[in-house]
Amino acid sequence: MENSHCDSSSIMNDLPLHLLDEILFKLEPKSMAMMRCTNKSIKSYLSDPRFGPEYASWVRSSLFNVSSYGAVYVYCQPLVSSCDYMSPGNEVELISERCYFFGSCSGLLLLYIGCLFVANPLTKRFRILDHSGSKLIPKIVGGNDNSYPEGNIARTERAMCVGFAVNPNRTTKRFMIVCILEMETVYGFEISDGDSWRLSETTITTSSKSDLTTRMKPAYLDNTLHWLRNDGSIISFNPETEQACLISSIFHREPDTKLLFAESIKINRLTLISGTIETISVYTLVGNHKWALTRRIKNISIEENTLECWNIVAYDGKCLVVRVKKRGLESFEGVIHVYDMEANSWGVLGSTTIWASCVRDFYKFTPSLFSVEEDEQQKVLVASNDQRISYLIAIMGLIDTTK
Repeated sequence: MENSHCDSSSIMNDLPLHLLDEILFKLEPKSMAMMRCTNKSIKSYLSDPRFGPEYASWVRSSLFNVSSYGAVYVYCQPLVSSCDYMSPGNEVELISERCYFFGSCSGLLLLYIGCLFVANPLTKRFRILDHSGSKLIPKIVGGNDNSYPEGNIARTERAMCVGFAVNPNRTTKRFMIVCILEMETVYGFEISDGDSWRLSETTITTSSKSDLTTRMKPAYLDNTLHWLRNDGSIISFNPETEQACLISSIFHREPDTKLLFAESIKINRLTLISGTIETISVYTLVGNHKWALTRRIKNISIEENTLECWNIVAYDGKCLVVRVKKRGLESFEGVIHVYDMEANSWGVLGSTTIWASCVRDFYKFTPSLFSVEEDEQQKVLVASNDQRISYLIAIMGLIDTTK
């Protein structure tokens, strides 16, 4: 039996790379993760940074759905362009802790459940991070804080100041956490590579005051984090070079419009989505100064007399996701719709439960095999059956590993 195992490993090792890719890409993500653990050659091959981005295009993405103010329920649904039926998706209930999502990037999640974690739901590997050195994160997840006299809502709305960056082309220190510190017309940045926190020497001083757009997550493009300001301009920061700049773009937001700031992976551009009940417009940043209209889409049919709220929640250049919450429905109050940008058609992705509030955050997650280095503290907590670890493992288990 041992010789048979060695022979099969040898055959795999001798395959041309394009054939090996074809075989591996036909595996479900869960099977590939298991193969990574049992075959040293495959593990080494899958650790090659060039393989990670390719694999992401072959597997199904998912959409996490959580309350913006600390979630007691975490929902996750496969992100597909159309469905024949509505499903509420999978969910995890947290009884003794609240969950805060801070980012999803290249197959890794940054989230807080009693402590800060970076996790890969596909490989089930995770690491506990020390967030005590951050000026911002303890204020967001902590208790009473005089910095935000408005209370819990004001604290958690600052979660959009946390940026999570994963560079798949690096073999070490692949992820960085960046918190943007907003001080009137001056912006500073605190950085963590997972080991320690420090204040960057880089600052930006702007000529006019415009706040960062509340509850608008940063967009990550070309190894750079981008934060949108209310006037349409952008603060950009590269965590590796620590270079920052102000992109003096201007966008005049119309009253009663919904707005989403995102990166289009299809054309590798920053994008603004502006929507009314009738139409949704897609704008692309051109030449670092102008938002150019590139697409106009007829919105789904929304009956205003039964409408409680609606939001544009996700966009990546391939699909656009909208959530509509109505009043008076017995079985569910929210429906998630997805628009296929290539097929030019709307489909129904799923539903949200009756108690789901209007103020929710959505995070697109695409599985990858990027490694997460574990530490001794994690092993101790796992061995002690720590409830926070149990919640994290349950959330990682929400990911659909079928293709």
